[in-house]
Amino acid sequence: MKNYFRLLFTITLCLAVTSCGGGDDEASNNEDTASSALDALQALLLPKAPEGPLTITEARKKPTPGTKIIVSGKVMGNKNPIIQSRALLTLGDPDRLDSCDLIPGDDCPTPWDVCCSDPDVVRASIATIQVIDENGKPVKSGLRGLGGLQELSNLIVVGEVAKESNAENFLVNATGIHVVASKAAGSNTKKP
Repeated sequence: MKNYFRLLFTITLCLAVTSCGGGDDEASNNEDTASSALDALQALLLPKAPEGPLTITEARKKPTPGTKIIVSGKVMGNKNPIIQSRALLTLGDPDRLDSCDLIPGDDCPTPWDVCCSDPDVVRASIATIQVIDENGKPVKSGLRGLGGLQELSNLIVVGEVAKESNAENFLVNATGIHVVASKAAGSNTKKP
């Protein structure tokens, strides 16, 4: 009888260990997915600035879906311009919008929110940039840190005007991103 209980205990223990292993496989799969998403995003980085970018304001004049496009701008336009868990960001036209760090005497903790700009001008001067996967959905990994990308970074984006894009919502599917080298730390020059 003791051997029967030992055998039963051993089988139960083996089943418990085996069933716990499934969680490790799932965690490993999640890490692999995150790693492959990050690799895919890293592959988008362009070491050299593409030539002939349009400002967002110029590009918005004809938001024809499917059109190949190169746009330049600054990561700004709302309080959270970089989505943490998806490859989405808001790019603003620095020719039309001033981030608060460029306004003398403005010590705004979120200068990329362009809170001092007219909301109608903001809406007409921003684009949503996204990196999509093979299913046409935004990649499940944020863009923050990619090539040094952060709020207030200047970017040049190569891509295609998304099919969902229209005059009210300018959406670009990025196929390449160039992060413009920033000036030396601490040299944010405020406009006079």
